[in-house]
Amino acid sequence: MLTKLRIRNFKKFPEVEIELGSPVVFVGPNNSGKTSAMQALALWEVGLRGSAD
Repeated sequence: MLTKLRIRNFKKFPEVEIELGSPVVFVGPNNSGKTSAMQALALWEVGLRGSAD
């Protein structure tokens, strides 16, 4: 299980670290980075699999 998400130099995040619990819910106003955080996590998963099916 992931416990922490660290994002560096991705979209609007110069550097951020997010502690993850269970369940994880991203809540915030428009343009606060919720979708960017999810995209960073998805990109990490693609890197783990080694392909972009």
